[in-house]
Amino acid sequence: MFGSRAFTSTQTGHRCTSSAKFTATRQAENDIADRYRLAEVEDETHPKRSLACALISTLCCPLLGILAIYYATRAVQAHNQGFYAEATTFYKKSIRWSLITFIIGLVLGSIVAFGFFVKAVLAV
Repeated sequence: MFGSRAFTSTQTGHRCTSSAKFTATRQAENDIADRYRLAEVEDETHPKRSLACALISTLCCPLLGILAIYYATRAVQAHNQGFYAEATTFYKKSIRWSLITFIIGLVLGSIVAFGFFVKAVLAV
């Protein structure tokens, strides 16, 4: 009684979903989804950013910075060759090691600075 035409049963018992309005709406939804996926791929971060981050964090702690640079260069190489999933994996590893390097560098720098501060205070 209150059912729309799209949900009425046909003689074979199937629901009628082949109206032109329904298919046009479905195509419009797919077009919007495709555009969103393309925009999502274009907005992905480029691995060169991780290389810059790795180089900067290497100044804080050179020993661990080498790992960050290694993964960053692997990410750039994989991205240039078209292996985007592999490039994303190396990008994440590079950013992770850059952050670890930066944090350890700050901690070690703070300890050294605190040591010099204590030495200067005790000398007075």
